[in-house]
Amino acid sequence: MKRLFLVSLVILSLTLANSLYALLYDFENPNQEKDWKLFAGKGRIEDGRYIIEKTDANDAISAIGTPDWTDCTVVCKAKLLEGSSDNIGLVWRLLDGKTFYVISIRMDQRIGYCGCLNGSWMNGGAPINPQPFATKIGKDYEMKLIVKGKSFQFYVDGEDMGKWEHEELKKGMVGIRVWNAIMSVDYFDINGPGIPATAVEYKEKIATSWGEIKSSI
Repeated sequence: MKRLFLVSLVILSLTLANSLYALLYDFENPNQEKDWKLFAGKGRIEDGRYIIEKTDANDAISAIGTPDWTDCTVVCKAKLLEGSSDNIGLVWRLLDGKTFYVISIRMDQRIGYCGCLNGSWMNGGAPINPQPFATKIGKDYEMKLIVKGKSFQFYVDGEDMGKWEHEELKKGMVGIRVWNAIMSVDYFDINGPGIPATAVEYKEKIATSWGEIKSSI
């Protein structure tokens, strides 16, 4: 009876979790690549993941949405691939390739916020409010970013990595960015005001999670 209850609870939890996502990309469908706009570098879907890397410049940026997006919550599972020497992260309030906020997981064992305003880096491009972090190549990290007004909160694998506030940028697209690195994204989901509901199927990765949970019951 207890086993049946746990199984039913897991199924219900997965169903509810799936229904709560507003806009979700699991990158199982190659057509999802069309929704991502590249501002620098190159991006592709490969084996159920979105790969973004630099080309001629040092950075690569790929984003979704419209310039009028405001507050949001983003959850993204990603890792640095071999050949990376600097950082990967999330961008928001992005207007173009020269105006955005960014949070990065860095190979110099730090996590830090920064901003680029019309091509000029805040704080000289150095991380603002940097947090120590044991960054590893090839390890998947679940990044969670909460954007609310001028306040930005960031978590990695559930651990609070700090809060940053800035008022310059009010709206913009949301996405991912690398600097001298290759980023492999497993999934990317976002919800917030004005963000449309997803038509993306999440069945395969839900099935994987279900398999992992079953093996532990």
